Amino acid sequence: MPGGSEQRVTLRDVARAAGVSTATVTRSLQNHPRVEPATRQRVLEQVRRLGYSPNPIAQDLRYGRREAAVGLVTAGFTNFFQAGVASGAERELRRAGLQLIIGSTDDTPEREPDLARLMIDRRVSALLMMPDGRHRDFLAPEHTYGTPVVLVGRPAAGLAADVVMTDDDRAVQQATECLMDRGHRRIAALAGRLDSFRSVQRLDGYRAALAGRGLAEDPRLVIGDLTTAEQARHAVGRLLSAPAPPTAVLGLNLGISTGILIERLSGHRSFAFIGLDENDLTRGLGVSAVVRDPQEVGRQAARLAIDRIAEPERPPRTVTVPSTLIHRSTDGADAPTHVRET
Repeated sequence: MPGGSEQRVTLRDVARAAGVSTATVTRSLQNHPRVEPATRQRVLEQVRRLGYSPNPIAQDLRYGRREAAVGLVTAGFTNFFQAGVASGAERELRRAGLQLIIGSTDDTPEREPDLARLMIDRRVSALLMMPDGRHRDFLAPEHTYGTPVVLVGRPAAGLAADVVMTDDDRAVQQATECLMDRGHRRIAALAGRLDSFRSVQRLDGYRAALAGRGLAEDPRLVIGDLTTAEQARHAVGRLLSAPAPPTAVLGLNLGISTGILIERLSGHRSFAFIGLDENDLTRGLGVSAVVRDPQEVGRQAARLAIDRIAEPERPPRTVTVPSTLIHRSTDGADAPTHVRET
């Protein structure tokens, strides 16, 4: 329906006109060997008749070739964890003869659909997504044109996609329980954006630990939407200056943990503290932390993509890379003396 003001033709429109499923349309555009020639011809006739050509995949119908590359959409390159995921994925893809193409949203979730489309326009063989936004509809098959999608660190939310997760909720629950084992009852939790799956997941672990011990959550001890280390530093400073301050603090991402650590060092304050993720500084200072292996997360995501490229019809899989509580204590206040193995 070119020209005019009518809505853009969709994959479903083509499928309806050709009398086939959307999956058959996708396979026809990919020149998939399982599609009968007559069926593929019927689909392509409807593609041309309806003017369905929003993507280069419909402009190269004779060949259906893709790049020997996999795309990765990430929030940014300054994030320690996401940089590690990219490194692990690149190494695994290189072994398989594939290149990694990276796009950054610069911590702007609204850019995710545009970057995903750019990757698909490049004809990548698969797409690794580390989405922060709530919406996943732009990753539905009618928008990806048969490009395999692997979600990294987020649930599929109804998509038929492969997923790599970390069980941060379990590890944060364990960290909170360990603090309670040491006698702490006023435990603060400082989190990132509250509309982020990661923050929700980690706070779920914190709340599960409190509920498991019959403790009511004090909403004054939960502070979210912290996006910088400086914000976290001021937040913990305010908490510690309150009439009923916390005796222990959980930092639920690396930036927040850094801000908490700066406040503790500069203010000469003593309080129990467990962070999430770590770097050379926090390790050197003996800070206890919930840690994940971003290289392994990236490797598993790449492996799922490679397997999906080889077997497009296989059922979606979810791989969980464990998060682990590491106990380090230089002053006896960082964490409980006993930690269960994860």
